[in-house]
Amino acid sequence: MRKSVGSCNESSECGSQYGRPAPKQATKEYNTWPEMIKHWPKTTFCIVSNEFCERFSYYGMRTVLTLYVANILRMNDQDSTVFFNAFTVLCYFTPILGSIIADGYIGKFWTIFSVSILYAAGQIMLAIAAMQPLKSALHPGLDIAGLAIIGFGTGGIKPCVSAFGGDQFELGQNRMISLYFSVFYFSINAGSMISTFVSPMFRAQPCMGEDSCYPLAFGIPAILMVVSCIVFMAGSWWYKKPPPTENVVAEVSKTIGRALVNKVKGGQKRDHWLECYLNTHRCESDAKCQALRARKGRDDKQFIEDVKSLLRVLIMYLPVPVFWALYDQQGSVWLFQSLQMDCQVGTYLLLPDQMQTVNAVLILVFIPIFQIIVYPIFSKICNVTPLRKMVVGGFIAALAFVISGLVQLSINKTLPNIPEPGHTNLAFVNTLSGCNVTIHSLQNNANYTLPAGGYMMDDNWSDIKQTFKLKATKATFNLDYVGSTCPAGLDKTITADLTGKKIQYVTLTANGYYLRTVNTEKPKEGNGEFKFSMNIATNKPYGWNMALCRRDPHGKSTKCDSTKPSDFVYWEHYDGQNYDIDSENTTILHGGKPSGLNATGYAYKSVRPGKWELFYLHNVPRDINRDTQAADTTSTNVTFEIERQGGVYIMTLTGDVQKPNFEIYQPVPDNTVNILWQLPQITVITIAEILFSITGYDFSYSQAAPSMKSLVQALWLLTTAVGDSIILIVAAANLFENMATEFFVYAALMAGVIIIFMFMCIFYYEYHNYTDAEEEEDDYYPSAIDNEGYVDTEKPAKYDF
Repeated sequence: MRKSVGSCNESSECGSQYGRPAPKQATKEYNTWPEMIKHWPKTTFCIVSNEFCERFSYYGMRTVLTLYVANILRMNDQDSTVFFNAFTVLCYFTPILGSIIADGYIGKFWTIFSVSILYAAGQIMLAIAAMQPLKSALHPGLDIAGLAIIGFGTGGIKPCVSAFGGDQFELGQNRMISLYFSVFYFSINAGSMISTFVSPMFRAQPCMGEDSCYPLAFGIPAILMVVSCIVFMAGSWWYKKPPPTENVVAEVSKTIGRALVNKVKGGQKRDHWLECYLNTHRCESDAKCQALRARKGRDDKQFIEDVKSLLRVLIMYLPVPVFWALYDQQGSVWLFQSLQMDCQVGTYLLLPDQMQTVNAVLILVFIPIFQIIVYPIFSKICNVTPLRKMVVGGFIAALAFVISGLVQLSINKTLPNIPEPGHTNLAFVNTLSGCNVTIHSLQNNANYTLPAGGYMMDDNWSDIKQTFKLKATKATFNLDYVGSTCPAGLDKTITADLTGKKIQYVTLTANGYYLRTVNTEKPKEGNGEFKFSMNIATNKPYGWNMALCRRDPHGKSTKCDSTKPSDFVYWEHYDGQNYDIDSENTTILHGGKPSGLNATGYAYKSVRPGKWELFYLHNVPRDINRDTQAADTTSTNVTFEIERQGGVYIMTLTGDVQKPNFEIYQPVPDNTVNILWQLPQITVITIAEILFSITGYDFSYSQAAPSMKSLVQALWLLTTAVGDSIILIVAAANLFENMATEFFVYAALMAGVIIIFMFMCIFYYEYHNYTDAEEEEDDYYPSAIDNEGYVDTEKPAKYDF
């Protein structure tokens, strides 16, 4: 209810009645476009441009970071996820520090400028690290240092830059301020949308002797960050630079701490435990409190009420970290999912990290649709409140992970069937011409007849009828040879030491048998490759370098061009002096003929689809510094074509080394689920972001007292750090081997938390309607006395969930 106090709404006496000075006169509001253009603070264009460049820099680097960690720093999927989310945690934890520095010490302007320079230095450092060879001693130290500096830099900017832009407007220019924040938010999404699309393109370009160009992918964001610093400083002479006021974080912490101590000690009973702070505090004896009362018309009693509003908001933050734990998997776990998918869309190769662009585009599309169409329609059906939006958004986020889990179930059919610990899947490959071989396993008393030129496996080596599933121990096999051309001198019994949780194969040649383990990992460079390896077991031993060179589309042989990494893939073999980097362990089981068997196994490398020719390579085309020289090659006359992605292929060369026979086997199937099947889950998580994230920030900002709004902004960012910490812990613990199971667990977690949140909304939340039109120096005057001279004495009402 409201109570009349007479017509004194603009007199200083009215303010003094309630211990507050009279409010300052607001500047005239401008609502027409000509007026707004004329009076618009031109310095805000520097701030908006600064934010565009900074967001381009941040998201451009972040988009390719997971692939960089996986392919350059050589981390596995779990460690790459941990690394990526640890960096995100740092980026969203440091805004608290930025808020403290800006509010309590040097102000927003100097905070933004100083950390922007720090930020740019970190980006440059990361770009320099990306230029180093894979085996450089600077990895990963320089990479981690650069990312740590970036994390602190972005944390200093985040809580300051939007508010600093708002400071450039005069009091009362609400329409212009609202328009500014719309432009500001648009610049954020425009920067992220453009960078998430073009940065993977930079990354996919060959450069510096490598098939990918991370120096360019990190270098362009570094340049944009330098431009950001220059643009921001361009407006330095004309900015309004409010001085620092007080360290709100410290004041809140001190108030809560003293209240808890006084509560434990006992004393005067209070309605709320925070009010116990007043048991040992008197404003009359506190000079700071007196000055605060004289300057702002408030005292520590009011500050306690402000802290209460902050705590009410924080209680409602329960589901927010879980939402971010789901949302931020777009840049890590969902990216690894896309690497297991077919990226070919018609004639266009859609890079896996470009899928993150879809979210930024949909955000720009969905915001006006929801504001203009969706919310008005549903408001006719029910009362559309912020909390209801958040609840619906939370359930929709859970739905996004149900969808991603269903997609992953289809992807799992294209993954290798890895045996359980203590067991191995063993296949046999028969390269004997015109000679069938019957294999009998003594361990499980199983038999299989292998035709000449055949291999005992299906497309993914998972059929129990075609693959021996054995305990990982020493296994013995009896072999019977049938055919007039079967070579003499081959043993009919072989024994192999099997490795647990692996897929292995024995290759039968005219000179003996060898055992090798399959590298079942699909390629993760993100350029639509397949994995390729070779075994050379020719009559005349060969153990030197090899190269694949791309043939033109018409199949004509072309000269090996070692300057084009996408058209030239090479293997360096151990020469007795240099490190053995591209040959792998091959176990000779039996030498067969007196001449014995010499088998060389080469590493599994990622190769882009196309027509290829295999060459013997007589020199090293690139040294450790990536200097390139012409490739000295001799053709093996072996050509093949593979146009599919994601599969693992093994070529075996036997017979005459000058013109070898060859067979290609595929132990791991191709990616057959198209990457466009990620669109539904990305679309649904974007809808959840509109309903949950944007609404949640709006809600918490409006429910916090004016003195708490900057702190609420920093704490909202902190929830992202907590959410990414959940991903980090789950990935570090390696709880899930099946990615589909992981997605379903996250969906259940989100749904469970939202159900709890829904009951909190119904039973626990009280809505406080703080005005949006705060005066510059009189935060509480408008809520006490309105323009009609009334005091609002109504208590906070139960929120209508």
